[in-house]
Amino acid sequence: MCGSHFDKQTQRERTCSLVHGTWRCVGAKIACAGACALMVGQLLLPSVALATECADPAAGTDEVAAAPVTPTVVEDTAAPAIAPATDAALTAQATAEPQQTVPTGATDESNDAAPAEQNTPSDNAATPANDAIMPCGVTDVVGGSGVRVNITVRNNYTDIKKEETIEYVEGIALVDGDQSALDGSALTFIGLGDLIVHAAYDSASNKTTLTLDISKIQRQKEEQKYFTEYKENKSKMTTTYDGSKLTYTGTEPGNIIIGDPDDAFKGDTEATGKPTINEIRDDYYTRTHVYERACLVIPAAESESESVSFANVQNTNFNWQLDTGPQATAGVPNYDADKYEIAYECWQEFENNEPVAAWYSDNGSHGSLPTITKFKSGKEYVYSLMLKPKDGYSFSDETVVTVNGETVKSSLSGEFLYVPAIKTITMPASSENEALENLNVNDVKIDYAPGEAPRATATIPAADADKYEIAYECWEEMDGSDPAELTPVAFWYSDPAKYTPGMKKIDHFEEGKFYMYSVELKLKGDNTVSDGCEMNVNGHWAHHIKTVDGVFAPNADNMLCEQPIDEWRAIDVIEINGATTTFKAGDKPIFTANVPTGSNSLPQCEFWMGSDGSEVNSQKFWDQNITNHIDVFKPGVTYRYGIYLKSARGFYFTPDTKLVINGQECGYQVGEASVVDPESGWIYTLWLNTDLTFTPEATSTPDLQPTPEPKPTPQPEVKPETKSAAKPATTTATIKTVEKTTQAKKGDAVLATTGDTTAMTVAALGIAGATVAAVGIAATKRRKR
Repeated sequence: MCGSHFDKQTQRERTCSLVHGTWRCVGAKIACAGACALMVGQLLLPSVALATECADPAAGTDEVAAAPVTPTVVEDTAAPAIAPATDAALTAQATAEPQQTVPTGATDESNDAAPAEQNTPSDNAATPANDAIMPCGVTDVVGGSGVRVNITVRNNYTDIKKEETIEYVEGIALVDGDQSALDGSALTFIGLGDLIVHAAYDSASNKTTLTLDISKIQRQKEEQKYFTEYKENKSKMTTTYDGSKLTYTGTEPGNIIIGDPDDAFKGDTEATGKPTINEIRDDYYTRTHVYERACLVIPAAESESESVSFANVQNTNFNWQLDTGPQATAGVPNYDADKYEIAYECWQEFENNEPVAAWYSDNGSHGSLPTITKFKSGKEYVYSLMLKPKDGYSFSDETVVTVNGETVKSSLSGEFLYVPAIKTITMPASSENEALENLNVNDVKIDYAPGEAPRATATIPAADADKYEIAYECWEEMDGSDPAELTPVAFWYSDPAKYTPGMKKIDHFEEGKFYMYSVELKLKGDNTVSDGCEMNVNGHWAHHIKTVDGVFAPNADNMLCEQPIDEWRAIDVIEINGATTTFKAGDKPIFTANVPTGSNSLPQCEFWMGSDGSEVNSQKFWDQNITNHIDVFKPGVTYRYGIYLKSARGFYFTPDTKLVINGQECGYQVGEASVVDPESGWIYTLWLNTDLTFTPEATSTPDLQPTPEPKPTPQPEVKPETKSAAKPATTTATIKTVEKTTQAKKGDAVLATTGDTTAMTVAALGIAGATVAAVGIAATKRRKR
């Protein structure tokens, strides 16, 4: 821009130029006024754009960085915009970072202030590359001559730490924005441990609900707060521009122009030179780092109950003899009987410091350990108990517990008070080898789908590993073409040595075919089994036969291979018709009950129980083993009617299932032999002791023929002596739901059977394909879930 051909007036007009929004006027006498004054008027306030934060070592120190400056001079170049800071190390003092740039939009303090958005970045995301800081110099041309101004920019940062707390009140917090990425992550609370976060984002409100599972956290008398450690949330870091400072550092060449000031703009001559004015501009920023922590607020327990200070347990028996079984003996003193009670007592058998068997006085489900039936010689047993507060009372950590007068340790378990390891006893060793009283086989898979191949799955309890082992498992395909007999036609053995030449092998299970499972156990060492030894397979009683080396269960379980059931349905009403429920003294028992066509309740047998301990059963399998048999009904004896039912495939009973006999609703009690799923509570087989009773009166001429009444006549309940546990189930509705046809009505006291007849009549099963004699129809065999 050489302006030597313009007159002085034109040249003076060109000395007024717009740099970064600020007008400045440079007169012809600039050399005499001094270069420093020129620059103060030229650039008093720098750009307000934010400088891009780089991985500069100076940003991570606690002192002001003053790196060497290497200015670059470019004539007539406008400064680019500066991207906002995105990330930097935290420091308590200002940090200077030299950049050879000039922020866009800087204003002179004498003019209007810059817009607010220039001083406060609205977004912390990185600015695109075309807005990033570029190193350059700035040249201001005065009057079209070669006077230049070179500015070096330095960025200075002051880091501030801001702490925020997100409160989870009763495990729930509401935060702004989409925080769904936190779903499934864990928060570590001091003194509490890890809790999993569940995040649900609502786009309508642009808020996220964060939830913690606090169901297992015990509430205290006072509100409790748990905190996590502070952690920086870099997405919330902000950077603001605070201003700048301009420093004049010299002129090149360093001489002062003497003579006509206009000569300074005539070009590069020996008399004038070509001056460059050097300046440093310091831009100042504040970076705010946000550190977050979570606070979990657990409100105080809402209880106005009276706390029990002392709990006393007495009469606990610790002196047990060999071969005796545990019994409930502990009691609560009369003066505390209204405050608390014993929930249960517990004995655990230990081996190598691990429990291998247990007994609980409440007969509840407390795990998968085998049940202790007798104290065994040389074994170690540990006694514990659980106390339950009554209405209006509660336990605390300060409750003092004594057992038989001795103070013991306890701990809260919800509202209960657990008293562990009160007493340890070791039974004396016996000189004789004990005969085994119980044999258990677990984990047998009996729910194969069509196409699956058999495999060995049976296990024995760890506590019995030194007593016996699985010799082999066997599956047999049974042919039920003859209704009176089931015949094995194909086999699978876990021990290949059991196959015989020509034997048909089972490669996979086929849909619609009936299969029977057997297992043989081999005793170890000198162990023997007692004559009254019981064997259980998957927790169910199994008939077994003694062999040379152990025992063999020929029909431990069975399976009708069917496709898995997609949806199981509950049976609301059991409807029994045609049952003979009253007799006269001298009458012989007859059984006439049936169910409607399509019923999902399948009767297996009827039975009567007398108050004198007598019994009679419609099925020969059970009836032949009754010693006090009801041949005829006797006067003065109260008899109770019972019935055993199974559910159709895909159906199950519940504790709320109603019983209707001969059109009239009837109460009942569920016997212990009923099969109940411990997890779901579904009932698959029901032994029912009904509320239907009658007491024959003495007559001079007993009528030996049964005289059934059209409808049952319930009598006042007289509890018989039975082996089944009683659990009353009062029913009111009489609505019947029938959704599937499974069994047609039978007459002449013949009831539907679904597998028990096979178990009833099995005498023995040949190891290499013996014929199993059984009565029943294979199509209605036991269904397994």
